[in-house]
Amino acid sequence: MKRIRTFLQNPPLAGFFMAACLALAACGGGGSGGASPEPVTVDLYGDSIPAGYGVAVTPLERIRAMRPQWQVVDHAANGTRLKDLMPGFATAPRTGRYVVLQPGFVDAYRATEGYELDLRAAIDQVQREGRVPVLTGIVGTPSPPPLAAQHNAITHALAREYGLQHAGWGEDYRDGDTTADGIHRTQEASDRLAALLVAAIDRAAEQKQR
Repeated sequence: MKRIRTFLQNPPLAGFFMAACLALAACGGGGSGGASPEPVTVDLYGDSIPAGYGVAVTPLERIRAMRPQWQVVDHAANGTRLKDLMPGFATAPRTGRYVVLQPGFVDAYRATEGYELDLRAAIDQVQREGRVPVLTGIVGTPSPPPLAAQHNAITHALAREYGLQHAGWGEDYRDGDTTADGIHRTQEASDRLAALLVAAIDRAAEQKQR
């Protein structure tokens, strides 16, 4: 204490001390404070898998339980194809900082080239809006559509090209993940997909903050 009083009684040193204290206060006290992280807001586009067909707790409900502070707008609907979204996608209202693009399973029944063009167009539109696309990939099934593997590969290729986060839904498939229809998820499998998507959005948020 004697040293501190001596220090403060020296006008030049005292002035320096006060200036340093003010500078630390202005930047958050020199601790872990500072600007608060940007709130995570999400627009989710998808088909019956993210819509939660056949499960008691939907992926959206699981995501909200895992990240209650997130604001997620759900655009998922049964049977949605990416092709169905594209005509009005550019003018559709969105508020999310992150936009999840999941449709593609139903699209796997048509030409691979058309899916790649549509997904690229959706990514470009989201980025023009200043938002961050997040891809999921194409879910696996016991008897997948003819082009499911190709479409899943396209999602990975575009994620690498654009530097996007990918949830790896296509690689998560395990025996017994589907219900009797061979397409839709059991509750356990649906919960895993939700967790993978949360992890991908977390990575996208961390990537943006760097």
